[in-house]
Amino acid sequence: MSLIITATDFSTIANDAVHYACQLAHAYKATVTVVHAYNIPVTFNENPMPVMPIEESRAIAQKSLDEMVASLSKTYPGLQINSHLTFGDITEGIIDFAKNNKPWMAVVGNSLSEDDTYWFGGNLLQLMRDTPFPVLAIPHGIEFKTLHKICLACDYKKVIGHLPAQNLVNLVAITGASLQVLNIDHDNRSFGTDTPLESTELHKMIGEANPTYNYIDSEDIDEGIQNFIEQNNIDWLVVTPHKHGFIEGLFHKSRTKSIARHTHIPILALHEL
Repeated sequence: MSLIITATDFSTIANDAVHYACQLAHAYKATVTVVHAYNIPVTFNENPMPVMPIEESRAIAQKSLDEMVASLSKTYPGLQINSHLTFGDITEGIIDFAKNNKPWMAVVGNSLSEDDTYWFGGNLLQLMRDTPFPVLAIPHGIEFKTLHKICLACDYKKVIGHLPAQNLVNLVAITGASLQVLNIDHDNRSFGTDTPLESTELHKMIGEANPTYNYIDSEDIDEGIQNFIEQNNIDWLVVTPHKHGFIEGLFHKSRTKSIARHTHIPILALHEL
């Protein structure tokens, strides 16, 4: 059975993502592990000192996590929900847990659509860029619904050897959603000598998913993505954070925030195999 990892600091944004993860798991027959990272509170003065012993801090965190899992189990009867408590950085905690558990994906809160005060604001970007497993970022207030349309934003650059095609094909097979491939350009500025080969290889790699190809002319990539999502009722936006071209731009701080703030649907980062 597939595993979904989710994470919480018990904030509203985080808990929205936890509930989304549980609903996703229920729909597609997966299990859920809720991860929480605790730290030792310290005083902010000339000589910072721990407010409480580490054992007490851990006990408080464990109690809160146990209460959350108990509440979730009542809300989602029949769903296997586990917990994992870790010390320190939440990103490292998720990655370390995933090494031995091989998740289908991690589902986390997307605070970038809010005021960036939630601790996942920076950690979200690190997870989406650097982890070897898919990461799904959930905007605040989004409720789970059955997937009908998944959109892959693709620039036809470095597709060969970089696109996690099988993961994408598997996602389509599991969810039963249709796959929309979106390419945005303006006056063919990004069309190069390798573009025909890359587009042909892309179709070979994901043809099994029976994708529909969409080509949009827009000077503003972000705006083009937003418009396509809204006009076509897209449920998830899929991006591949490799180091080349337009997708890399999506993960620069300013553009990522632009996409995350205005794209009010889950964003899935699929990584190179």
